[in-house]
Amino acid sequence: QASYRLAGCCSSFEENPSQESIFHLYLKTEACKLKMKLFSSLVVLLLLQAHSDTESTCQNEDIRSRTLSCAVAADSLQGGSSEAAGLLQHDVSARSVRIVDSKGVREEAKDDETKDISSTAATREEKKPSQAKPSGASKVGINLSVKWMKNPLPVAQAVAAIERIQAWLGLSRPIERVKTYDLSPSNRAMVEEIVQQSNKTSGLIGKVHIKELVIGIGNKELKSIDWPWLRSIYERFSGSLHVAVGNEPDRAGIKIPADKVEDAIRQIKDQMPGTQVTVPFAYSIMETSHPVSAANLTKKFKDEFHNVLPLLDYFTINIYPFLSAGVRGVATENLTGSNMSFLNDQISALRIALDRDFPHNNLPLAIGETGWPTCGAARANPYAFATLEYAQEFLTNVAKWMESSESDGRIVSGQLFTAFDEETKGTRAIERYYGILTSTGQVKNAYSCVTNATEASQAWLEKDYPDCESDLDWMVSNFDNPDLQEKFAGRDIDGSLCSFQQYLYDRWASCPPVTRIPGDTVDAEGDTIYGVKSAATKCWSQRLADKYSDRGAIVKPNVSHLTGQTEAKSQKSSHDGIAFKIQDGKAPASETGPAKIEFQTLQIYWINLDASQDRRKGMEAMFDDLRKAVPQNVNLQISRVPAIGPNEVKAMEKNKSLTVDATLIDACTVACTEHHARGELLYTEMGCSLSHLRAVDMAFSSGAESALIIEDDIRIFPELGDDLHDLLAVAPKGWSALQMSTVSTKALLTLLSSSSTFLRQDDYFLGTGAYFIHRSGMQVLRNTYAGQHFKRQQATSSAASLQAESVLFGALPQGSVHTSARYYVNFMKYPTTVHKMSETSEYYAVSSVDWQTNFLNRHRSRAPFPELQKQTNPVSTRLLQSSFLAMTTLVCRNSSSFENECRSIASSIRELRQYNFTWAVYVVISDPAQDGNCPGMESFKEFRELGVSLNYRLNAGRFSKWVYYTEDVEQFAKHDFLIVYDADMGLSSFPWVEYFKRYDEYANKFGIAPITGSVRNRSPFFPLKADWWSKCNRTAIRYVETDLVEQWFAMLNGAFATWYLRKVVETGLVMQQRTLGVDWGVDSAWCGAAAEWASRESGCLMMPIDMYHGDTRSLKQDVTFHQNGEHLTNMWWEKVPQWMKTSQLWLGSFFQDQSLGCSPIGLEERYHMPVDLRTVVPVVATRVPDNRSHHNVEGLTDQASGSSYIKNKSKDKDAEDPDEPRSSASFASLTHLAAAAVIQLFVA
Repeated sequence: QASYRLAGCCSSFEENPSQESIFHLYLKTEACKLKMKLFSSLVVLLLLQAHSDTESTCQNEDIRSRTLSCAVAADSLQGGSSEAAGLLQHDVSARSVRIVDSKGVREEAKDDETKDISSTAATREEKKPSQAKPSGASKVGINLSVKWMKNPLPVAQAVAAIERIQAWLGLSRPIERVKTYDLSPSNRAMVEEIVQQSNKTSGLIGKVHIKELVIGIGNKELKSIDWPWLRSIYERFSGSLHVAVGNEPDRAGIKIPADKVEDAIRQIKDQMPGTQVTVPFAYSIMETSHPVSAANLTKKFKDEFHNVLPLLDYFTINIYPFLSAGVRGVATENLTGSNMSFLNDQISALRIALDRDFPHNNLPLAIGETGWPTCGAARANPYAFATLEYAQEFLTNVAKWMESSESDGRIVSGQLFTAFDEETKGTRAIERYYGILTSTGQVKNAYSCVTNATEASQAWLEKDYPDCESDLDWMVSNFDNPDLQEKFAGRDIDGSLCSFQQYLYDRWASCPPVTRIPGDTVDAEGDTIYGVKSAATKCWSQRLADKYSDRGAIVKPNVSHLTGQTEAKSQKSSHDGIAFKIQDGKAPASETGPAKIEFQTLQIYWINLDASQDRRKGMEAMFDDLRKAVPQNVNLQISRVPAIGPNEVKAMEKNKSLTVDATLIDACTVACTEHHARGELLYTEMGCSLSHLRAVDMAFSSGAESALIIEDDIRIFPELGDDLHDLLAVAPKGWSALQMSTVSTKALLTLLSSSSTFLRQDDYFLGTGAYFIHRSGMQVLRNTYAGQHFKRQQATSSAASLQAESVLFGALPQGSVHTSARYYVNFMKYPTTVHKMSETSEYYAVSSVDWQTNFLNRHRSRAPFPELQKQTNPVSTRLLQSSFLAMTTLVCRNSSSFENECRSIASSIRELRQYNFTWAVYVVISDPAQDGNCPGMESFKEFRELGVSLNYRLNAGRFSKWVYYTEDVEQFAKHDFLIVYDADMGLSSFPWVEYFKRYDEYANKFGIAPITGSVRNRSPFFPLKADWWSKCNRTAIRYVETDLVEQWFAMLNGAFATWYLRKVVETGLVMQQRTLGVDWGVDSAWCGAAAEWASRESGCLMMPIDMYHGDTRSLKQDVTFHQNGEHLTNMWWEKVPQWMKTSQLWLGSFFQDQSLGCSPIGLEERYHMPVDLRTVVPVVATRVPDNRSHHNVEGLTDQASGSSYIKNKSKDKDAEDPDEPRSSASFASLTHLAAAAVIQLFVA
């Protein structure tokens, strides 16, 4: 039996079973359900029996403000009325829910024998004069706002338009409820108008008389509520006053803690007694909605808001059936039809979930928002259903449903969203057209939608991205709106069109992706990229280019919404190591190498223009810190080399002391690479080469055996002093120069994975920022350029061969220049002094070393020098001693591909017996008659070996392997590694010895990688294709940190696997995978999770070792598969956005661009892109988007699956201004093994 407490006023009945029984039985009587006064009398009798001083107890004001029960008792004693205040009258014992299950559709009354009744109505009745309460009023209300109109309607006209809405909806009773959104000036004016009209006895405009007013307080306003104004409304409004505290504060991205909501509610109840208080929640609070009888709330909601619900007078939900339009299995009739069956199911699911998780709150339900847009993007679901016809059908039917007895017992009120269109609202066109009336207050017609036309020359943009220009236009216009600061903050938006466009692509795919510097082609040299100014808008729209000429693709004219943390972090990463040394960390210093000499001199020559005073100060400060950090036995001799500027070069050219096989120019008018092809070279470029030769001369004249020459944007790590002796000791014999820095991304990755300390310098190892020069090399350079005659390396080569790299390293004996694979220097960030662009040029130059700076700072290895270590067993000790759990799925079927998969698994079991492998094979059977048996497997004896388990699972349709893998997540931690792989992958022929050799090398330098993967012969992502690594000088790269490892093969640290998958199960995402039958999301999030688990920036490592892929195509990947996958991906973004953001670039179009080529500086090699750098590091492809990316293609056959994709841009609703209403859930009916399933579309 339930235990009953009438809070604070009634003692517990649990101590007296007879009393409890009487009370329990009486609650079930019809009189209790229908007659509040009889119920009140019973309460009084029971209270009198239990307490001798009931009246005085119930008169306690604190108790009365908390419970309706005491108020009812007091009313009975005083002969007062028990009628609840305002229009919010409800009979909680008469509630019902609609159940849809295998038994069909039925209505069930909700028995409230375990509920308390909570209301503050009576208190307000005492505080204010009694008011006449209307009876039989309609439950229909309207959300009213003119805030986002281009030309806002006068508030009096807006209120008067409610009568027009009532007539259009065909309601038999007037609309007497209004809800506002926040306390902005326009909404305050609206409230003032309603209050003024409520107190008039004559002269009302039309027939509008609002009797229930819900004042919304925006999320941002909870910190500083205008109490004097609210109290004035409280005193003056003659109807029933309600306050909606916040708007969807449960939503991801809303940084309003629940205790702030709780505090605001308590203050309202204290300062405005009797006011009805609610909180509008988004439907995304539902973890599960189908079957209705099994509905459940999310754990996050229950944990955060469990203290808020007892304070509410009723529960408000924002709910939008529109968001499920077009979802497979959901009939439009169920969404818009007169019986509102879809909405009914959603309400019933919520009711059951609330009663299950909060059994003592007994909260009535109200709909805070529901609506249907009339126009917007018409290319994908649900937006293809945003038409006037669907909107009229839904709105009229939902209003009549609210007004009718069909909604009795389900809701106490329902607010339609919204009264008017608002042209400037939202980042999507569709957000502006939820109004029942136009922004002028007129009834809509077929011509009410505004088209988003572009120039005729941009037909492809209009066709493929019809909303792009209007969305960009809105963002540019509203970026500086102070009311939207919270909306734009923290979203990698810096005020440039480029950042706006990428945001719109990431969230809605309404614009082309930003994956290139403007222009059809890209020129790049060193760390400099050249783009065309006229293409700077990135949408190839001349209108926007002209209108917003100050907002270039890379230029950041407005950073008012950035917190400064990104810049601070970037600067910190650049300067780390100035005055301290990194800890030895992962590996001890070498004990087997030669003893250090007692004293060693390091001569450093640094090149600096006299005019570059900021650089000079930076270098001098760096050297001051370096002197304090290097060992005492290292003697630093530091000399500044005055750089040769353009004027000196011109003087040499004039007096003919300099001969250059090129035409020298002052500045580039096009990309400098084009000038080089013409045989033209900048004076500044020639000056750079001459400056290095001057430094060589100075070093040679000093008599030094070797010297370190650096440019004035180089920062030296103190570890160079520690390792100097060993570094030079292991240098290849006969070296003339040791390159210590490079700006090439590809080179950095090659060097990182090298098993040697030095590699022979290659052409793409660009950069002369820092290098050791041996005396023999000095002599060669002095002899070569004694006459200061500079020739191109070949007669046909461009003038680029006269740049410093070629002048210096190209003149030294072949094979004598080597590059350090250990990083001892980093870059400072200064504007370029070499690559000069003409002021009249249509091109601009972008230089960025942010990625390189971050990379170098993170990889300051303290591992021993491999050349000084004893030779070890070529087979990794880790491979020999670790335990592995290998898991895969096998779809039982009668086909040759099934036999091939069985053979592949059996071969893997056989070939890997020498290692400690345990095998778990999940055999999926569709025929119940074959449960526990799959014909054809009996011929493979390997499946009967010790350590091999066959786990049969029955599933007639689509399935997710992670449902099976996560049945026992704790088992993974019992193994050193978990390996998940597809049954057609060739584990048996995979070079495990080499794989673990690379794994160990990385681990010894930088620590273990929680997740590692490989490449195969087919993949939609180019860097995961084996042939990617045979092109563009990539063959020397042995491993790379990455933001995506696909789940067709991945090796996870066992402890991490348990931690990660346990959290995934807790979010409910595995259940969604079961419902949708797809695996998407697990591998999209795990690199981000791995980084968090390991407390490092990158959590995944990829070895470019080809793994055989049989490609049996046992998984059916049709249109539905990809639609479900998109929905599931949205859910992952809702639950774990911090993890999903890590793989965002991979899952966009960049690494799937058919035109992705080989840039000379390796920008396409940035497999791991730190989140902090994504707004400052250019990501470059080569041409205009071709709509052939992984999630934005039509009629493209994916090489990995052989499946046809469709355009599916039905993304989750964008996160609106937190104070603007929006629901975030949708249902989907699927017919595999169940009557229906839940698909929640949400707001990130």
